[in-house]
Amino acid sequence: MPNLALICFLAVGVALLWFIRANERDAQRDALIEDVLWQEQALRNEVLGRQRQLEALAHDYVRGDLSEGAFYGRAASLMSASAEVVAMALSNEYGEAVWSYPEQALEPLQRVPAAMEPVQRAGRIGLPASTPPFDYPGVGPVVAIAFPAVQGNQTRGAFVAVISLKSLLQTYVPWWIAKRYQLGFVDIERRTVAARPEQPLPDSPQSYDIAFDPPGYGLRLRAVALQGGWPVWRHALYWLLAALSGLMVWSLWVLKRHMRERLVAERALLRETNMRRAMEDSLVSGILATDREGRILHANRAFCRMVGTEPESLLGSKPPFDFWSPEAAARCEQVFAAILRGESPANGFSLRFRRRNGERFDVRLYSSPLIDGEGRHTGWVSSMTDVTELRREREALKASHERFVAVLNGLDAAVAVTDRKSGELLLSNRTFREAFRLGDDGPLCALPLRQPDAGGEWHDTIGGRWYQHHRRATLWVDQSQVWLDIATDVTERKLAIDRERQQAEKLQQTARLIAMGEIASSLAHELNQPLAAISSYSTACRNLVANGQITAEELDGALEKIAEQSRRAAAIIRGIREFVQKREPKRSPCRIGDLVDTVLSLLAAPLNRYYVRLVELRLADDVELSADRVMLEQVLFNLGKNAIEAMIDSEPGDRELTLETRLREGWLDLVVADRGPGIDPADVDKLFRPFYTTKAEGMGMGLNICRTIVEHHQGRLWVEERAGGGSRFIVSLPLGPREC
Repeated sequence: MPNLALICFLAVGVALLWFIRANERDAQRDALIEDVLWQEQALRNEVLGRQRQLEALAHDYVRGDLSEGAFYGRAASLMSASAEVVAMALSNEYGEAVWSYPEQALEPLQRVPAAMEPVQRAGRIGLPASTPPFDYPGVGPVVAIAFPAVQGNQTRGAFVAVISLKSLLQTYVPWWIAKRYQLGFVDIERRTVAARPEQPLPDSPQSYDIAFDPPGYGLRLRAVALQGGWPVWRHALYWLLAALSGLMVWSLWVLKRHMRERLVAERALLRETNMRRAMEDSLVSGILATDREGRILHANRAFCRMVGTEPESLLGSKPPFDFWSPEAAARCEQVFAAILRGESPANGFSLRFRRRNGERFDVRLYSSPLIDGEGRHTGWVSSMTDVTELRREREALKASHERFVAVLNGLDAAVAVTDRKSGELLLSNRTFREAFRLGDDGPLCALPLRQPDAGGEWHDTIGGRWYQHHRRATLWVDQSQVWLDIATDVTERKLAIDRERQQAEKLQQTARLIAMGEIASSLAHELNQPLAAISSYSTACRNLVANGQITAEELDGALEKIAEQSRRAAAIIRGIREFVQKREPKRSPCRIGDLVDTVLSLLAAPLNRYYVRLVELRLADDVELSADRVMLEQVLFNLGKNAIEAMIDSEPGDRELTLETRLREGWLDLVVADRGPGIDPADVDKLFRPFYTTKAEGMGMGLNICRTIVEHHQGRLWVEERAGGGSRFIVSLPLGPREC
């Protein structure tokens, strides 16, 4: 029995020690996890604190309250107060340093593309970002956090802080944590980045790690227990029998140590609870906890500030609450009833509350179940944010949009915005929808206009309308590439231009017919000479043949001269017919010398009749133009005839017509000058208008037709005062080919 009792005692003792050790392992594991969670939260709060300081710098910079000197002063103050911050800088969207403290602080980041990309992204898209760990010269492993400076829809760069992971551990890991654990950071590949004390962190059952975000990128906070394990009992029965008393004392000592650790854990839990309460009180969103009957259990400071009431006056109260606005009381009652039923949508509720002073404000309320530590549903937690200013801004934006739409729909031009990739119609005004028959609820479609970067006139074959179309590339509100198209209906203008062109063509024909009467006399004079020559040659040939005094060679020469005079007469008649004939403009290569010769032959009769002396300065006779020869002949003929008629009242010795052709920097100038009385300066601007004339019997269409023909050839026609008296009409035509 004693042996059995001893064996049973030892068995019970071994079982007791085994259970104690198992409980101790569980307790240590729980304490390890709890301490790691607390420490991770503390370190993350410090990193977020640095981010909030960067946010304050960004806000001051956007408002214009932060100069370069002020930045250096605040950076120095922040780095002296926070040992983990080793460098600060303001970077642009390309990651280039605008300000940096100390100097060249961003150069180590720029050498690490993986670290530079988040900084550039923060400066480009306007969102906070962090970098993966990387080595910083003289510091060791660091991470960088970047907070953008956003002004409206424009990002003006990002403020960057470089944080040393070693200094973060040295500064913010308390001594009691460092005494119990080896604490450090490991990357996504489980490699040690930084540790306190500095040695690799093993991945063992006595370790626990948790994701550390920011910065993220697989970075984890790991803690490894420093206490030694339980001794290995190779000969458990022998040593238990030999050291039973020692084991009893040992077990008591272990129990005492366990109680001490529990006390430390409770104090740590109390500190964590206080920290959580401080975090809750620092929130700007109001938090309200109620039981399942709607009775208020807890309200944070932010909510009390919203409604202007002390927490003691809220606790224990039930709906209807005093902070409900009377005009919205029914709505508030419906919302809280829905919350008590568990009917809380993901996008929350919009409510109107009132403060103690009677001021109304709008909130956005979100609700979720309140679960206690035992997993029981004990009530509801509601978080709410003051959205009064946000709603006011939205209403102002809506009013601005309505004004914009009203102005856009009031335009006579059709305006549309289309996506450059898909061609989807993003925006259009009423004129556009009516012109292309889309309707207010019509389908979105690709704009049926010209190709990208096109402009000019476009014909709608379905509606039969003409539009003046302008298109340019621009950015849409979401920064996507779009086309802005503006189409103006020019159908009536084109019809008027066509009618004017047709009338001008009829007037040109009329002018040619009128000129035909004047040319008739010159035609008789020009034909008399070749006809007289033909008659003379024929009579001579008959006399010589009758007398037998002519050889076959002489007869052939005489007949050739008769044929030459016949061709000359035919050419004169053909030129007159082409000049009078009505036809469409036809471009072809024409030599300037030939054109001038034809015009001079037509002007020969009036030149002789009025004793006008012709001065020719033909410096560009060999130049060829692609033009309608007959039209240009008509222009020169009209200008020459006008010049001759302008000198009728002058002395015969002063009547001088100058015809000049010259080249000038890619242009050909045809100048017709006279020595007449000149043109009154008051009449110069009206000279080329239709139906304006200074002649008693003139129609007033000659110069207008001349200018129309010249402009049809992409040229210019103008008049100048001639030195010594008279006028100079200048026709300037381009030498190179141009689209008509």
